[in-house]
Amino acid sequence: MSRMESNTFGILSSADDGSIVNCIFNYVAIILNDFKGDKNENENGLTNSLCKTLEFKKPSEYPFFFHHQNIENDKINTSTDFAVFGTYAYVQQNHYTSNQEAPALIKFEAKRLTNKLPKNREKEYAIGEYKLWEIIRNSGGLERFKNGRHGKDVVHAGIIGYVQSDSFTYWFDKVNNWINEEIENPHDKSLCWDGGDLLTMIQSENNLSEYFSKTKRYNKHEASMG
Repeated sequence: MSRMESNTFGILSSADDGSIVNCIFNYVAIILNDFKGDKNENENGLTNSLCKTLEFKKPSEYPFFFHHQNIENDKINTSTDFAVFGTYAYVQQNHYTSNQEAPALIKFEAKRLTNKLPKNREKEYAIGEYKLWEIIRNSGGLERFKNGRHGKDVVHAGIIGYVQSDSFTYWFDKVNNWINEEIENPHDKSLCWDGGDLLTMIQSENNLSEYFSKTKRYNKHEASMG
C-alpha cells in the first residue's frame, strides 16, 4: 500500500490532503494493520473477509465503496479481486449525469506469500505460469496489470500480499529478485520491465509493510502501484 500525492480523481474534504486516492490507500492500510487470517487460508477466503471488513468499518462520510470480485471483461470472464468505486454522492459532486456510474477509483489484486505454494505458482505475486517461455496461466499479480488483463481504466492500483510464512523482509527481497529476473530476461517480451517495477519501501510497522512501484503497462502508460 502507498500514499499517493496526486489529486487524480477529485476532492474529498475529509481526507487530510484532499485526495480521495490518498484516503482510500490510507484507509485500506489501517484495516490491513488489524486484519488477521489463518496461515493456511486461501486467497479468496481472505479477500472476501477483507472486503466485508473494509465496507463494514468504512466511515459514512467516505463517498466510495468496495466491490469484491469486480468483473473487468464479462466476455472472457476476467475480474480483479476487488475494486473501489464512487458512491452516488461522489457522482453528484463530480458532475456525472444522474444515471451514470462513477468510474473505478482503484483496483486491487491479492496474493498469498507463502513457501507452501507449488513451484509452478511460487512467483504469482509477480508473474504467472510459463512453460518453455509460453504463458499457460495468466495469474501474476503485477503482470496482469502490465499486460492489460486488469486495470485498463485506472491510474492507481494495489496488490496485497498476505504473508503466511517467513517475514516482510524475506518477501520484499524475494519479490524484487523475481522482478529483476524479468528485467534481465522477461518471459513475455512484449512487456517492459524496468527499475520502476521494483518495490520501494514506504514504511513497515506492526502487521503491515507498505511499498510503492511505478510500472509500465502494455499500452506504455505508467501505473502507480501500492
